[in-house]
Amino acid sequence: MMRSVGLAFFVVAMLSPQDSTRVPWIFPGDFRDRLRMSDSVVSGIILGTAQAGVRTVDGTEAMAQVARVRVDRVFQGSAPGRRLRFTWFALYMRVENGYGFAYSGPPLADFRPGKRYLLFLKRAGSDWEVAMPVYAIEEELAAVPPRGSVWDLSRATTRERYQALAEELEEAALAQPAPPKGMTGEASAYFPSLFDLLGACAKPFYDRFASSSSPELRKAAATWLDLIHSRRLTCEEPSTQTIH
Repeated sequence: MMRSVGLAFFVVAMLSPQDSTRVPWIFPGDFRDRLRMSDSVVSGIILGTAQAGVRTVDGTEAMAQVARVRVDRVFQGSAPGRRLRFTWFALYMRVENGYGFAYSGPPLADFRPGKRYLLFLKRAGSDWEVAMPVYAIEEELAAVPPRGSVWDLSRATTRERYQALAEELEEAALAQPAPPKGMTGEASAYFPSLFDLLGACAKPFYDRFASSSSPELRKAAATWLDLIHSRRLTCEEPSTQTIH
């Protein structure tokens, strides 16, 4: 299941009114912040993932998981090879005295085998791990890269990398099924990131959804088109702000 970063995510089990789980990290508000915090940004299909025990990360207990990925594109940093392992972290919730936990915050990381993701990684000694623990800063992508895509963009210009990343996110958004009545669906979860990367140059993308059969999805696209218009942005003038 994909997720929208604009919505709070809740987990409740055997809840005690006094007990809550808080994490110390701040979810990046701008897609470009994910790039800045990463040593390597790649895309690929998750081949498998397995628990590796509880670890304390930044003073918070988390369940370490080791994932295997088949890399199909490199957007930033040195190419780590066609296959790699990286550690990601699931929220660890200790159950004591018959009580459980409550969580409220950004969506949580959940890498599923067989799915293709955009991964934000950092070096941890000689190994790789996610650039931010626990939170789902990764993006689920379409099953295959866009036609004619370049394997290694690590030496490309910033503009070229942004364009390639945006193309991946556009393909993922367009691959989403029509949303249920009364909902915007999963495609709208990509709208903020496209604006962060392209600014006004994302207008053709929003235009495609402005004619959606879903009133809610049309309204979501219109919000971003209105933003571009109200700021008088042009495609030659990249955005400097985002709203989420």
